[in-house]
Formats: sequence, C-alpha cells, structure tokens
Amino acid sequence: MTIVTRNRVHLFGKIVNGEMQQNEFGEIAAQEWKNTVQIRENISLGGYMIMPDHIHFVVHIDEQQEQKIYSAEEMKRRAGALEGKHINKSGSLGAVVRGYKGAVTRQVLDGVATYENIEDGELNSLCKQLKTEKTIWLRNYNEAIIKTQQHYDNVTAYIKNNPKKWEENLKKKLALDS
Repeated sequence: MTIVTRNRVHLFGKIVNGEMQQNEFGEIAAQEWKNTVQIRENISLGGYMIMPDHIHFVVHIDEQQEQKIYSAEEMKRRAGALEGKHINKSGSLGAVVRGYKGAVTRQVLDGVATYENIEDGELNSLCKQLKTEKTIWLRNYNEAIIKTQQHYDNVTAYIKNNPKKWEENLKKKLALDS
C-alpha cells in the first residue's frame, strides 16, 4: 500500500546519501504506524518506509472481523451526503488507512503552529504551506494484494530499497522534464 502527501509536499524529511532522514513530522508518521497494531487487533505490520512525500507499508489482515448490519437510516446518518454508500467497515483496509491518515493529520496540523517559529528553515517553510490545509494527504491510496511469498519478498525489498532509488528516480525525472 502507498499513501501520498497532498501536492507531493516533502513533509516527512529528506533523503541524504540513499538514507531517509525523518523530521518531526516523519517521526509522527512512523510512531502512528507503530501504534496501528495497538489500536487494531486484527492486523499486523509488514515492512514500511516513510519517504519525504509518501509512505509504503504492508498490512497483514490476520482475522476477518464480523461486520455489523446497519439499518438504512443508520447508514445514511453515518455516511452523510453519501447516503449510506462507501462506509469503511470496521477492521477493513479502508478503516486502517482512514484511522492512520486522520491521526497523522491531526498531529501534524497541531504541530504546524508549534513549529512555525523554529530555526529549521525547511520545517518552518512546510508549516507556512500547511497553515491553511485541512488534510495533508491525497485522497485514497494505492494498494495491491500480495498473493505469493515471492511477491511479498519483492514488495518488501522494494520498500526497503526505496530511499536508495529516490535520487536515481529524481535524476531521471529531471532529465525527462528538460
């Protein structure tokens, strides 16, 4: 799974010599990901990597949770304008992502005011960009279902090596843009 920051803002830190160096917001993102297993009993975590503008992670749904059956009225109340459609079911991947994004967003946006006047110029600049935002994420997420051990190993290696590929991919992008 991959989730991306809004406008691809380099919110969580930077890559230096092929290594991810998290800033305060990256630390929040990492800690909240680790907290996920404390909140949700039916999942465990595989590999993950916080990148400057996105996060890769593997989620194991260890146990399917029994879903509540809601009345039409309750579904409408819960979904508001969506009239009962697209409700994330408890314990689902969507619910995990929604909870994670919400927790990180609240802490980062709360931190914006705290970090606004600090000496770190990069973090100060990020805080000014985020001052009027309501979310730090692009809508939705990218996902793939891992079906084999080989696929799992490949995905895990990709996640682990992502910081090393960052500068290489940036150079390729710059070459294409010029």
